[in-house]
Amino acid sequence: MFTRGFFTSLLLSLVVSTIATPLDASIIEERAAASCKKKDYGPFKLFIAPEDPQREWLPVKLIDLYTPRPTNDTIHALSICANADCGRTPAYWTLENQVLSAFFLDPQEGFKTINMALQTDGPLKFVTSDEQSVKRYRSPVWCAKRNSSGANGLPGYLSADGSAENFSICTNMPSFGTPERADIQYKARVPGQDGLERYCSKVHLVMQSIGIVAEPIPA
Repeated sequence: MFTRGFFTSLLLSLVVSTIATPLDASIIEERAAASCKKKDYGPFKLFIAPEDPQREWLPVKLIDLYTPRPTNDTIHALSICANADCGRTPAYWTLENQVLSAFFLDPQEGFKTINMALQTDGPLKFVTSDEQSVKRYRSPVWCAKRNSSGANGLPGYLSADGSAENFSICTNMPSFGTPERADIQYKARVPGQDGLERYCSKVHLVMQSIGIVAEPIPA
């Protein structure tokens, strides 16, 4: 027999979960700000580094998620792709107040490319939009983190929501070596949310400083 207390607790938990859902992004941003010691960094090149030290680092690209490309608010996935015609490789990146920005050699005048909010079990998304519109996508969740295995903590890792350990590249088919294309996922699940099988391998996002002297990252 269920008691009145049981139903009261159940109702309270449902109310709390309903209220908390829209706050997920802001909660993540608050946690990220509290745990970050280096909120600004750059300019730098950005690579993925597989866990296997014998495998090479690969530069990341931004690949449009929708075609034809819209004139504004273009959404991209952070990816790796072997084909030179696949996606665009930023000339460099910067981290400013925990927002990650990409810069290209042929920029669209008056437009910026910045990170969007994190999505669990989804690709890392970026948006290109005019400088006024892009502000509504701003999500300060990134941080420069020391590399414990590198000299002086360099080259550093990008972390999100306090951790550099939650990134993977995923494909729908097993691949040997580097896949033709793989989006970088945040907190990937295997199998995915759709129940389909997929193959993921953990990576770090490595920041290679392009300054004359590599910018230090505090411990």
